[in-house]
Amino acid sequence: MNRRRPLALAVIYALLGIGCGRQMSGASPLFPAPQGPTWGFIDNRGKTVIAPRFEAALPYSEGLAAVKREGRWGYIDRNGSEVIPIRYRAVQSFRNGVAIVDTGLPDHPVGVIDTSGSWVTPPLFRSLSAADGPDGLLLGQKEPAEGSGFYDRTGKLVLGPYFLAFPFVQGRARVKTGGRTSSGDWLIDASGTLLPKKPVVLDGIRFSEGLIAIRQDRKLGYMDLEGNIAIEPRYDQGGEFAERFAAVQLEGHWMFIDKSGTVTAEFPAGVAFAEPLSDGLSLVSADRDQPGRKYGYVGPNGKWAILPIWDDAQPFHEGLAYVGTWKAGKTAYIDRKGRIIWEGRNAQP
Repeated sequence: MNRRRPLALAVIYALLGIGCGRQMSGASPLFPAPQGPTWGFIDNRGKTVIAPRFEAALPYSEGLAAVKREGRWGYIDRNGSEVIPIRYRAVQSFRNGVAIVDTGLPDHPVGVIDTSGSWVTPPLFRSLSAADGPDGLLLGQKEPAEGSGFYDRTGKLVLGPYFLAFPFVQGRARVKTGGRTSSGDWLIDASGTLLPKKPVVLDGIRFSEGLIAIRQDRKLGYMDLEGNIAIEPRYDQGGEFAERFAAVQLEGHWMFIDKSGTVTAEFPAGVAFAEPLSDGLSLVSADRDQPGRKYGYVGPNGKWAILPIWDDAQPFHEGLAYVGTWKAGKTAYIDRKGRIIWEGRNAQP
């Protein structure tokens, strides 16, 4: 459940798939920053490094950032030089040396490229959602009637097809067999073998730190990679484990638990929803006791690290978080103490 209204960057982070890609080791991180209708990049001190000149931009990942110009996407390096031509209809960020791109061709437009722009898998797919499964498996769909499946990089079907499938994480993938109303919604390993079914319903779409959220009798708990119940279902809501803890809610009150299910900290009163920890802080909405939804950040100790003053916000990543206020038309990057590092105007969709 995600109750946040997205800023312009919400789409960006969604496009990155599972988590944000990390920037080059040892390099100072760069961040996409809008000035009205154009995007450039700033460093972690708020200094403009690449002047705004793009229609849209994704965060750097593995030394490259996807940028949009004249309706098409390509990739630039950290100097702002175009290294993979701006010619694609849509792209994803690089993960493990490859990226998914959409050429815009009419029937099977989607394939996978490497960091030189060469094809790893030519356009054989109608859609792809992941390219870094076990042994480089791709998750995608060639024809609407086929459903989703896992393919090798030559385009050969290896696992599936399934009515619905999610990417592999920690050697497990959630898949749904049969039709929309089928009860065949469970987990497979890298060989495609279904794990032994348990009398629970999957709530999470992926494992994180060895656990996935499940429900039993409408209550939320957690299951481990072997299918054992690790934390008994007792909560009303809950998110993924991150940085050793998960944020869960019981009877309207949010708290952190560890992997034994022990409560380690309680959130401040008034928190309506909490995201997993990211860079040591949990993004929360606090709209229960005030008119209008506001966003702030809570530390693993359950205390406010940044008070809820923002109309919208994104999780922290590489030491900064992207936030905004609608009335003022302002967007900003803030540091972990809530200090504004950079300020700009809302980018137009």
